[in-house]
Amino acid sequence: MFLALPVIALLISFAILFSLCRPRYLTSKTANAGKISIIVPARDEEHNISKLLTSIRSQSSQPLEILVIDDQSIDQTAAVARDLGATVIPGKEMPAGWNGKTWACQQGADAAIGEWYLYLDADITLLENGLAKLAALTSVKATHSICPFHKIQRPYEQLSAFFNTITLAGVDTFAATPSSQGTLFGQVLLIHRDHYQKAGGHKAVKDEILENFQFAQRLKAQNFDINLYLGKGTVEMRMFPEGLAQLTSSWKKGFLAGAAQSPKRALLNTSLWLTGGMMLMVAFTLIPFGNATFLSATLLCSFCYGFLSFFCFRLAGNFSLCTALLFPIPLLFYQILFFKALLDQKKGVKATWKGRTID
Repeated sequence: MFLALPVIALLISFAILFSLCRPRYLTSKTANAGKISIIVPARDEEHNISKLLTSIRSQSSQPLEILVIDDQSIDQTAAVARDLGATVIPGKEMPAGWNGKTWACQQGADAAIGEWYLYLDADITLLENGLAKLAALTSVKATHSICPFHKIQRPYEQLSAFFNTITLAGVDTFAATPSSQGTLFGQVLLIHRDHYQKAGGHKAVKDEILENFQFAQRLKAQNFDINLYLGKGTVEMRMFPEGLAQLTSSWKKGFLAGAAQSPKRALLNTSLWLTGGMMLMVAFTLIPFGNATFLSATLLCSFCYGFLSFFCFRLAGNFSLCTALLFPIPLLFYQILFFKALLDQKKGVKATWKGRTID
């Protein structure tokens, strides 16, 4: 009876491949970036902004302008950005009904003069010829969004493995039979000025926590195409350099809303993968009550689950094989944070981010 448990757990876990079996990357094609306005919303980003701006200045093709929207930072974000040649726009007081990032992004669009807007989060780094590769996408008048490759540097960052992977699976664009794109990756967004304005700009999604989902719907309503890519080899990010507390609060503030926006098929595939992992953890607790065959089956299926997860993790970032083989640790972290966020939501507890309450 026990023997079926690890086998079933492994079999249902392969459902994740239906959502991630066709990853899409930017090609090596390059173009001049001279018609692109880079817009960087930044709030207390002095430790990130220098790396981003240095990576931009090292590119073979330069943008028309680099605008850093200083969203009322209390650190040296503005000074660092100016020293590195960016045009710094002091953020105005946020009006009622807006969220911080959408307000900063809208101010950037209002000031930009380029034909194309390239929104970059401050923790992004462009790799060699990365901007020229992005510029090549402007040959097609559509909206292009890239999920940056997560560059892991410290052990605690490995805990993001399931979060990052589910983010990719949840868009359902890299599936065996991709669904119509219903979202954007918020970290890297390349959009034509006309499309941005016709979709209503960030004003149309001013009060949304995950504005990328709602803005994608606005673009689809205008029949504008959306193309999604993985950023490996082109653009990468260091998400949580400040420690475990930053990692925890960042994931908590958005992934319940993200799950609610994901296609049902993608939710099913990721749920089966997570359930398979949890079932294998239960199987380990039953080992003392089983025989040698059950022990062997549990170990073998767990190793297979680890290697399956490693394949998925590496689409999102440079997660280690050890993280995948020791999957109960990041999986338990994911589940605990998920249920904590769910409990907070039911209690009406508001998430906070960089000193602001997120409604």
